[in-house]
Amino acid sequence: MKTFGLVLYYGFARHLPKSTMPVLGKFAQRLRYRCAKHLFAECKGFVNLEKGAYFGDGKNIHILGEAGLEKNFINHCRVLTVHGGLMMGEDVLFQGGGHRFDNPDVPLGAEGALPDTPLEIMEDVWIGARAIALPGCKCIGAHSIIGAGSVVTHDVPDYAIVGGNPAKLIRMRK
Repeated sequence: MKTFGLVLYYGFARHLPKSTMPVLGKFAQRLRYRCAKHLFAECKGFVNLEKGAYFGDGKNIHILGEAGLEKNFINHCRVLTVHGGLMMGEDVLFQGGGHRFDNPDVPLGAEGALPDTPLEIMEDVWIGARAIALPGCKCIGAHSIIGAGSVVTHDVPDYAIVGGNPAKLIRMRK
């Protein structure tokens, strides 16, 4: 069943138009959601999975509330937990893992990969378009905002507004 779901999603549903497109949009949105429901490890809330979203095989995705994973979203080598109320812009990247490079006597390609990195996104978070969360970011706090184009290298506290490359605290919302 998982294999069929992956083929259906990556071979067909991923390429359907955004949910805002008249007529076909709502059909595409429902189909992508049904695929996510079966492929994700947990999916307890509605997920608006938009066109082009990539999440591997889905076994490392835990959605515990409503979430919007926008157009061209990529979750690569991350164990992702979303607590709900997640909004994001297009082209957001959650990059985890990496390559080992401890032994200079071994070629880089032969040293192996690091394990998938956890990322926990607390409730009510807004992530701007083209933001990137690198492996050093393991938690994005509740009610926080990440500016568009930001490169997040560390954890984001609750109620924080961060932005830039690397992302820095702009101000607190509260």
